[in-house]
Amino acid sequence: MSDDPGKPVALDVAARAALVDRKATCPFIGSAVTEGALAVRSSARDPLASVEDVRRLGNSGGGDLGDLLVLFASGNHSLMRGESGRLDRPVAPGLFSLDFPGSQGAHPGHSGILQGDPEKLDSGRFSAADFARLVNRAKDGWVKRSDVGGFIAENLLRDPSSKVFGIQAAELLAGDLVEFVESTGSALIKRIFGSDEDAGRAHRELKEKLTKLLGENNLVGSAGEFGLLFAFLANKPGARRVDGEPALAVDDLRSMFVHKRLPEGWERWRKSRADWVKNTTALIVSASRDYHRSKGVS
Repeated sequence: MSDDPGKPVALDVAARAALVDRKATCPFIGSAVTEGALAVRSSARDPLASVEDVRRLGNSGGGDLGDLLVLFASGNHSLMRGESGRLDRPVAPGLFSLDFPGSQGAHPGHSGILQGDPEKLDSGRFSAADFARLVNRAKDGWVKRSDVGGFIAENLLRDPSSKVFGIQAAELLAGDLVEFVESTGSALIKRIFGSDEDAGRAHRELKEKLTKLLGENNLVGSAGEFGLLFAFLANKPGARRVDGEPALAVDDLRSMFVHKRLPEGWERWRKSRADWVKNTTALIVSASRDYHRSKGVS
């Protein structure tokens, strides 16, 4: 590891690809690392990235999605590998760990596309079979949002260790998420990046609430992850709706999940926190209904 954990490290193509495959198991972050849009810091073994860099990427095109990405990065990836071999050592201020499997953000009932055992470090890998389970739901090359909700429900049903609330609790939690991001979240985010002397306390409060909302229910956590994907692509030129719903292009999914490449022109369109709220809450409701319908619960 570099004496300065915030110093970017030079990686050859093979080392960068291995890092993305095994560690940075997020289609957005992994693709940004592959393309050099997000600098890797510290070392290839214990990779870190800058929260300001990820905020800049998410806010590209004039949006504010990056402010939310900072909260995910700080709340779920604030620990790096310690002497125990687990993620139990705090990262330096302003950084987050790129070791996603084994982190607080990894959870049961995940899609299986980019990650194996969520509790095991370096367990990332690409699963063609799990990717096919997602894209086979497409209609004319587009996967609509409710079908992604069905995919989330299927993932949870396949994993007996998943934690899922009842359908009414999920819908109430979706409402809490809207209120959190659109009101309290908005006020606190301004304080975090302003000069208010209470910014540190506000940041902790925000991370704790977001972690609680997304961590106590694996369905909600998965919806939040796919909600980020919908928010990232919502304003891409040529974006479509299928049966009145937002939809993801299979070509974009293949680019990010398989080839680890961001869609062309991604830095020019607006990506917003509001789109994350709308899509995440809709995914919570549709996934919850599909999950409980499969369980025989009305």
